[in-house]
Amino acid sequence: MKESVENKILDGDIEKAGQAHDYLLSLGRLCVRFAEVERAPRYPSGDRENDAEHSFHLALSATELAADYYPNLDLGLVSQFSIVHDLPESYAGDVRTFGISDEDLKMKEIAEQKATERLLKELPPYTAQLLKRYEEQIEPEARFVRFIDKLIPAIINIMAGDANTFMEDYGLTNVDELNAGRDERTAKLQKMFPEFQFIHLVRELVSKTSVEHVFKDNL
Repeated sequence: MKESVENKILDGDIEKAGQAHDYLLSLGRLCVRFAEVERAPRYPSGDRENDAEHSFHLALSATELAADYYPNLDLGLVSQFSIVHDLPESYAGDVRTFGISDEDLKMKEIAEQKATERLLKELPPYTAQLLKRYEEQIEPEARFVRFIDKLIPAIINIMAGDANTFMEDYGLTNVDELNAGRDERTAKLQKMFPEFQFIHLVRELVSKTSVEHVFKDNL
């Protein structure tokens, strides 16, 4: 019985297998480094969320919201962009943006740009082009993911219980402190993402729930 074509080792397969092996090692190193990047939000245990956990949370959330409310979006692309959206932080680290100064925000953007340029040279080709497309922020799926990314830290803070970041890390003691600059942030996001008005409504509801949770004893 002749061996099927599918089971044959064809010319060039060994070389391709070596390339695939190298891709896996490269992505494995990246994932280990990525999971070591701590973010500001805490879990109920008090441990901080890491970038790998955050990206998984974003992929679940953005894909679900797109499927239910924006069926015109490519769900596979939404999920893939969610996975790669923070990869530059594997080199640049995560910088907290709550109350950040304009100068520090600019430094953050420069560091992430340099990290992106480095990654685009190091990543396997498909992942590299995916990150490039996300950073360009042209495709609606990329823009959608970036907006949903603005919502979900508040979700983790709601889940955190007494380990809430706003009180533990920023020392906020009342609703007014938490809401300081809220109108400005809302206006900025409206300008950035005018095409996703439904998500702006969702964000307002999440913000209200977050305030009620953080200061439940003071309302």
